[in-house]
Amino acid sequence: MWFALQLTPDPAYHVPYRVRLDGPLDPGALSAALGDLVTQHDALRASFPLTGSELRQRVRSAGAFTLRVTDLVALPPGAATTRAEELAREPFDLAGGPLLRAELLRLAPDRHELILVVHHLVFDGRSARVFFAQLAEAYAARAAHRIPELPPQPVAYPDLIDAQRVRPSGVDLAYWRNRLRDMPPPLALPGSPAPGTPDGLHRVRLTPDLADRVRGTGRRHRCTSFMTMLAAFAVLLRTHTGRTDVVIGSPAADRRRPETAHAIGLFVNMLPLRVTMTGAPAFADVLAGVRDAVLDGFGHQIPVEDIIRETGPARGGHSPLFQAVFWLHPAQAESPTLGDCRTTVEEIFTGTAKYDLTLGVREAPNGTVCDFFYRGTALDPAGADRLATAYVQLLAALTDPDAVLPSLPPPVVTAATATATATPIAESAGLLAGRIAEVWREVLDVPAVGSQDNFFDLGGHSRLMLRVQGLLAERLGTDVSMLDLFDHPTVAALAGHLAATAPPAAAGDDPAERRRAGALRLRQARGQQE
Repeated sequence: MWFALQLTPDPAYHVPYRVRLDGPLDPGALSAALGDLVTQHDALRASFPLTGSELRQRVRSAGAFTLRVTDLVALPPGAATTRAEELAREPFDLAGGPLLRAELLRLAPDRHELILVVHHLVFDGRSARVFFAQLAEAYAARAAHRIPELPPQPVAYPDLIDAQRVRPSGVDLAYWRNRLRDMPPPLALPGSPAPGTPDGLHRVRLTPDLADRVRGTGRRHRCTSFMTMLAAFAVLLRTHTGRTDVVIGSPAADRRRPETAHAIGLFVNMLPLRVTMTGAPAFADVLAGVRDAVLDGFGHQIPVEDIIRETGPARGGHSPLFQAVFWLHPAQAESPTLGDCRTTVEEIFTGTAKYDLTLGVREAPNGTVCDFFYRGTALDPAGADRLATAYVQLLAALTDPDAVLPSLPPPVVTAATATATATPIAESAGLLAGRIAEVWREVLDVPAVGSQDNFFDLGGHSRLMLRVQGLLAERLGTDVSMLDLFDHPTVAALAGHLAATAPPAAAGDDPAERRRAGALRLRQARGQQE
């Protein structure tokens, strides 16, 4: 996830909550309760400093926690929303921490909003359940002037994470190698958004009747709601892209050890679930394939980085295995009780999407909500609305016992499927290519590197990219972003990109001297950071 943050704007990996509190509130007890949780859970005191090419997790010692209180009583009603969105998007200092921030907004004497923002590096969906349940207990205790009785944490968070670093078995690696053999090309969504289209969220709510029909369809075919709605999502992609073979990413919680039951932290892993719909005219056939893919995939769960390394997909984009993601959160317990306050918890959209398209489903007592998160480079609001409307219509049609798949659209030629034409590289790019190849030979320990060689095909992976980034910065005298390395994985492509984006040389400028000066500045900056 840290590497993903080098490719995607930071707010995409914020987990922000808006907790509405109606009734008498003790701000001092709430501040103390939040402090109890920060003290209890190492993950909430973690940060991730980078020294040279070494990324570390550091857990600071417990200290005093102060809840900031902001009075908005005299401001218009929209002030709370504005402040909540500001807090949701405000960058975190990953190296210094903290990776949790909280602010209490006072709207009236008996009406407040607690804005909580946690970084995904130390938090996942299950963590939210643990957090709010323990917050209720800690608040009740502090309001009654007693010490909270929170479940003990027998194993420190860094040790829990370290215990998950198990070398994948040969059986698991073989499963993913076979499952992802002959991967389909990147998914191209049906839309042509205008340049500068922002990322967005489109929300639809299923009627109680339709939600019941979805669950009934799953029971008939021995599928969970997750499997049923994932299968319908695959059919949606098939219908709108013409693809009968799609790979959809899905987060899988890895909390098999009992010590993780009451732990807050990041215990989630993204799995690529491949759905093949060739020769499957009936929805029942798709459901059977999805059920097998989910059960087998979760049964062979290994870190996604190991899957990428084993299957060796072409890594020319942000996500080499999938561009669409599906997740489902089952109905949760009621909102936390904080004394006599009535509470309502909702997540805040940060305005940034992690993937081209994500369908997030939330089952709630008052209905099932489907959130379509989309990147502005892939869809615009009208396109997202069409997909969301089509998904609801598909669910209504596919829950019929004899449902068949809709007909496929005519094939569409897109930039992702068209044959690219090579562009000649200027002489300056040729010089850069030599230096890039030299760095790759050194880092990858290979005898030779050609101009069309792909860094990842040669055995490169995310951790080695840190060394490449540092060496290129030192030898070229300029910063090379992680995004540049992912988007231009061949020597020629990276050299051409750097040459095209380099600032023009001033009269009398000596490139060699400029590189030496830049390298000196980089070393001085790193020395100051260390």
